[in-house]
Amino acid sequence: MKRYISMFFIIIVGFLMQTSIFPNFQLINIMPNILVILTAASGFMFGRKVGIFSGFLCGALMDLMYGSVVGVGIFIYVLIGYVNGIANKLYFKDDLSIPLFAIAISDFGYGIMYYICYFLLRGRTDIFSYLIDIIIPEMIYTTLLGVLVYKFIHWLDDKMYPEEEVPLKKGDRIY
Repeated sequence: MKRYISMFFIIIVGFLMQTSIFPNFQLINIMPNILVILTAASGFMFGRKVGIFSGFLCGALMDLMYGSVVGVGIFIYVLIGYVNGIANKLYFKDDLSIPLFAIAISDFGYGIMYYICYFLLRGRTDIFSYLIDIIIPEMIYTTLLGVLVYKFIHWLDDKMYPEEEVPLKKGDRIY
């Protein structure tokens, strides 16, 4: 339960940063997607349930603030959290390559699903220009920022939930 509460506050701070600070750091009219990073990292680090919770919260925040239809963003983010939660079995604390790859693939999937839901269904079929102009640059920018955010979440998780050492009992062998 404590992990859900801490992820709630991390997502709120991430949402506030994405909507207020990061628009000032746009490169070629692209800004990183902090909520995709948080959803992918929470699912990858903590499993499907926390990933779905994070995805629902991120999608709800985006839909309620910016969406014309409530539910599309929730669906996209929940799917990202669930898929990364399935990949939780690949999680190793010291490995940074797999989580960053997961963040990159998640942002790419977010861009494709966003295009399908908001543009393709309205008859805008020029996916290649959207892919080159928006999806790939956002994926690169999000992945680069994902290094810092992922390290921060990992550090915060270690501070909030330290691993408990199990004391040895008399007669236990150390191998």
